Amino acid sequence: MDTTSATSRALRLLELLQARRFWPGEELAQRLEVTGRTLRRDVERLRELGYCVQARRGRDGGYGLATGGELPPLVFTPEEAAAIAAALSSAAASGAAGTRHLALVALAKLEQVMPSALRRRVRAIRSSVSLGAVSTEPEIDTELLAVLALACRDHERLRIRYTGSSATATPRLRRIDPVRLVPRGARWYLLCWDTERADWRTLRVDRIVAAEPTGLGGSAPAVPGGDAAAFVGERLAAVRPEVTATIRIHAPLAEVEGRLGRHARHFTASTTADGALATDWWIADVRVEVLAAALIWLTWPFEVLDSPELSALLRDRADRFLAATR
Repeated sequence: MDTTSATSRALRLLELLQARRFWPGEELAQRLEVTGRTLRRDVERLRELGYCVQARRGRDGGYGLATGGELPPLVFTPEEAAAIAAALSSAAASGAAGTRHLALVALAKLEQVMPSALRRRVRAIRSSVSLGAVSTEPEIDTELLAVLALACRDHERLRIRYTGSSATATPRLRRIDPVRLVPRGARWYLLCWDTERADWRTLRVDRIVAAEPTGLGGSAPAVPGGDAAAFVGERLAAVRPEVTATIRIHAPLAEVEGRLGRHARHFTASTTADGALATDWWIADVRVEVLAAALIWLTWPFEVLDSPELSALLRDRADRFLAATR
């Protein structure tokens, strides 16, 4: 029997089984244009791959997929793949910090095996959808993030061109072993091992101009302390301390999360001095101006609880904003 034909039939069978809860055996064989005996062999191939295909005997017999003990490979239509990729892209850009990296790696895996036409379609969807994030930072190229995520996953060395803090700086070629992508505040950072300097580096992803896989395995040592996110946070704090503030929003937690939960985090339930329901929002960045910019998205009354620096900036800017409306 032609192996390619058998493989194609098995994939087509899987697609049909995922589309309907139960298929009569005769109808399924007709859809695949095979005999009942060939259908049974194809069902066994799927079972060997880990799919739990249940069979019902008798005149009304047939086949259906059941819940299995493990997650086997899945087959998606082009429309389903495009929808999943768009959702993963949104989660990678604006989801909770604990899920961004997972969404990014999953997106990278999915785009890696997409046909070129479908890949262009997914990228068009990404580029045309506004996620409405409160961040004022430059957008990150999702394709670049995917390359970095795959290199972290596969422990593969990269050649990158990296621009320093000066806007006129020329991108410098570096060879790095990527370890982990870490979202912090409004930015993405790449924790990596610099092979030339034999030291850890925390690079801003928006300053990476290009990244090219080398096909070579990386040799980065274990992350000090074992927690990449904590290690990146310590290094950033050592370079430039963060400005933090707690904002009390005069609205219930459920209402605030319902409107801003996709774009921000660190909300906790609170109460005002007179006992009314409120929400405390903890925000942080290396610049107090970024904290002030985030407040423009609040449509409820609010107050700054613990940041004299932010309060002073708001007082200074308040007069200028008021003058601009006259």
